Amino acid sequence: MRAGWAAAALALLTACAPTVPYGEALPAGTATLPPPINSLTFVRRDPLPGQPNYLQTIKYIDDGMKYIDPLSQFYISQAGEMCFRIRSNYSSKILYYSLYRDWCMYPQSVDRVEAATDDISGIYKVRLRCAHAYPLCVHNEIGRIENIISAGTIDYLQERAAVENLVHVMGGSTGPRRFGSGGEM
Repeated sequence: MRAGWAAAALALLTACAPTVPYGEALPAGTATLPPPINSLTFVRRDPLPGQPNYLQTIKYIDDGMKYIDPLSQFYISQAGEMCFRIRSNYSSKILYYSLYRDWCMYPQSVDRVEAATDDISGIYKVRLRCAHAYPLCVHNEIGRIENIISAGTIDYLQERAAVENLVHVMGGSTGPRRFGSGGEM
């Protein structure tokens, strides 16, 4: 009896699913899936001279974070945001106390990328700060918002350069911003 119901359910599901040969477009009016994580859809410019391409840069940033914390992760979301899966407090040595959260921000909202040292924990970090026009541009999956992301990494100076390159490739810009037309700070 169960086998009969399972076969009927499978036949119903396959009859309702649209079939499109690989490489062909979906029929008009069919919902499309969002782009996959780390999709090339979000590439807006060529990398800076002498820098690796988009996918190589994402892997480099992710590998640098995983060297410090194997459970951390860096990726580009389906919405085109740079996301850091990090523990909320790296100075905590109690692993079960620290929860991992995905903190994300759009590359166009990044003001600057900093290489930071932490004398207390001994972990080097890369910090991304929100631009003045986007004061609370960092968010996580439970709705909390901030104005900075700080992620532990191995070679923080090279990681800063990689993040700056990725922001550039995705259409954002980093570096000193001048207030007014005269160049005053």
